[in-house]
Amino acid sequence: MTARQRLLGFAPAAGAEELRDRLAALPGPPMELLPLGPVAALLQAAEPPARALLLAKDRAGLLRQLAALQRRLEAACLSGPFLPADPGAATLPEATWPALLPAQAAAAARALACHGGTHQWDVILRWSPEALLTAQRGRLEGLGRAAMAEAVGAILAQARTLRQAALLQALAPRVLAVAEAAPVAEDAAIGATVRVPAGGEAAIEAALFAMPAALTQEVAADLRGPLPPLAFAAARVAEVPADAIDRAWSLLELPEVVAPAELHRRWRGLAGRLHPDQAGQAADPGRFAEAAEAYRLLRGLAGGATAVRRATLTRSPACHLLLPEPL
Repeated sequence: MTARQRLLGFAPAAGAEELRDRLAALPGPPMELLPLGPVAALLQAAEPPARALLLAKDRAGLLRQLAALQRRLEAACLSGPFLPADPGAATLPEATWPALLPAQAAAAARALACHGGTHQWDVILRWSPEALLTAQRGRLEGLGRAAMAEAVGAILAQARTLRQAALLQALAPRVLAVAEAAPVAEDAAIGATVRVPAGGEAAIEAALFAMPAALTQEVAADLRGPLPPLAFAAARVAEVPADAIDRAWSLLELPEVVAPAELHRRWRGLAGRLHPDQAGQAADPGRFAEAAEAYRLLRGLAGGATAVRRATLTRSPACHLLLPEPL
């Protein structure tokens, strides 16, 4: 069976060996460092696929695998600038990485400089449903079982809605980005996932203090982090068939060889014709979205190249490294 490796992420070349050794000291598969000029890629031997562990009913093994991966990613982001890879889209045959990564070294360095100094936090707020329902006792008195259950559900849902809206409103101006909500499977809890500069968790605390006092009485806050910004900026690998490249090339009406500046100019011209604000009733949102995706694909595949040749991309391996957009 072909050996496979998982990409953990990218770190500055300076200090990368020390970081590799630090991660290798934690539980987990063997580590490897792939130097790429100004940056280095951190890889580890791929674990058994999660599906295989589930089929083998090895739940404990799956949990150990996930916990070990999380510890290494957390340690990497605490060490300094680190651009994580999406754990669900970063495993390839071992021989693929030395051919895939060097071509994107310059782009990976730019993405690391842009995103590597940020952290992700999960913000969870919890409160006592009993205290909330006690305050609504008059609304519940005299109700039958079915009506009682419905009324209780409505009270709890209203509390979650009000607190969720207040939390997002307080966080938005104080952090770099907010995900809609972290999933919280509880009747008396809400959550959000946020992105802040490294060491910027004080902004989260300031947001919590800025929420209306009536919505934070007897509410406990649970901050989980710092984590690498996987929800906001993660590298990943994707299979891009040659026909997808051909379609993108034709859609943007590109010559066989195109410079990045010309690629951008062609996209801007096409976007101007297709964008709903410009095209009015003749706008085709589907075609605009397709053109935007074509531009993102080709720009990502171009990396730091001074010119992109169609024939080169269609002959290249089907797997490509996709990096997060600049801030």
